[in-house]
Order: sequence, then structure tokens, then C-alpha cells
Amino acid sequence: MHLPAPRTLQAFVAAARLGGLAAASTRVAMSVPALSRRLAALEKALGVRLFERLPRGVVLTDAGERYLVHAVAILERLEVAAAEVRQDSAIVRVTTIPSLATRWLLPRLPDFTARNPDIHVDVRTSITFERLDGGEYDLAIRLAPDAEMAIAPLLPIHLLPVWSAGHSFAIDRPADILRHVLLGPDHRPEFWQEWLGGAGLDSSAARIRGIDPLLLYEHAVSGAGVAIGIEPLVSGLLNDGRLTGLATHRLRSGRSFFLLEPPTPSTRAGCLLRDWLWRQAHG
Repeated sequence: MHLPAPRTLQAFVAAARLGGLAAASTRVAMSVPALSRRLAALEKALGVRLFERLPRGVVLTDAGERYLVHAVAILERLEVAAAEVRQDSAIVRVTTIPSLATRWLLPRLPDFTARNPDIHVDVRTSITFERLDGGEYDLAIRLAPDAEMAIAPLLPIHLLPVWSAGHSFAIDRPADILRHVLLGPDHRPEFWQEWLGGAGLDSSAARIRGIDPLLLYEHAVSGAGVAIGIEPLVSGLLNDGRLTGLATHRLRSGRSFFLLEPPTPSTRAGCLLRDWLWRQAHG
């Protein structure tokens, strides 16, 4: 028989641990039909049923319980092997969202490079969550934590309305912003909602316009409206005077950017970058 691909084993382990195909499909970034086909093909290849299909999920059969032990062990050995092969690698692969990369990470990277000229940091961006257990990335900086990753809250988020310093918006108190168009990241309306709620304002009275996150603050600098300032993303524009804000109503968000690591040991280069990121965030 053909040996199952690691991706199939990951799908099997996720379904076994989470007890449902929908949750497992999210965990392994695979559609439910695709995951179901992989599991069916695995059962056919093995000649046994690994799951009992129930109305509200799946449970392992006795054969499935035994297979799970071996599948987990195989995946763990593959992760360790990947870590060992990369141990001496001078490349660290980091994934994060585009706005954090351009506004916070990339402007600071020259300092890391000057201190570690033998290490190349490969930054990749995505608005979707990238799994770290496949060995493609060494570190991730994300808004959402992951229970199976080693995590730490790297950057706390503060929110405040910001607008062009070169335009007159006549904003002295929170209610004044409701006279203006409010600009926010198109996939994160909750940031404005969180700040408005904290300021005691009715979000239904606000004219909120979704903007590409990479262009959000360029729109604000041009005078197109009042943007939701997400610190640390907007800090540089506030410091250089291109934007100003309602600093008297700076709100500590319930969200943070988290630093995520895979459960397998990091490379020396990865450890150096992780520690440097922590110092950059916390001094």
C-alpha cells in the first residue's frame, strides 16, 4: 500500500483530537470535503474503520485509537528531523500580517541585521493564519493565539482616533469624530466598535468605511477621514507628525499581537530573532 502523506496524518490527528470534521478542517486549513476524502482514503488503504461517524462529530474506533498513537509519533519525528536539518541554517522565516510587517517589523529589522549579519530574516505576509507545525515558518506574529503553539503577548494594542495633522478636523472630544467619515481596516470593523463603545458612543451613528489595511493611514494622511489608530502600527506616523490623534482617549484594547513558535525546538537563529523581537517590544 502507499504510505499516507504527512498532510493526511495531520488531518487524521486533528479530527481525532477535536472530535469533528469542521473543527479539524479549520485546524489544518483544509475544506471539510477534502478532509473527509482524505480520511475515507486512509481508511480504505488500511482496510479498517478509524472513526465512528456520529450526528455531532466523530469518535475513534479501537483501531483508530491505536493508529493515533503511531500517527502522532510519526509527525513528531518529522518535526524533530526538520528542526535538526535546519539547526545550522542562517535563515529565519517569519509570517505576519502585511500592516504589521510594513509599519513595525521591517523598519526595525536593520538593527537585527547589524547585530547578526550572518542571519537572513525572510518575512512573509498573509491575512490568513499560517500554521507553524508544517516546518515552513519559524515564528509568527498574529492577533490570535493558538493553543498548540508556544505563545507570548508580544505587543499590546492601544486604540485612538487619528487624522491628518495638515488638515483641520476640529476634534476636541470623542463625540466630535461622529461628524466625520471614520476609516478602518476592512476586515477588522471591531476595532472602531471597541473604541466607540469604550468612549460611550453609539457605533450605529458612525459612518465607518472599510479600507485596505496597507493603505489605511495613507488615506488618513491625505485627509480622507478619521482613522482608527492601532498602536503599534500607527506610532511612527504619530511620532513624525504626519498624523495627530485624540490621545486623551487612548483605549487599551482587549487584543494583542502574539508571538508564536512551533512546539519543536527552534534554531539558534530563530532563538536570536525571538529574543530580539521581545526586546524591541518591551525594551
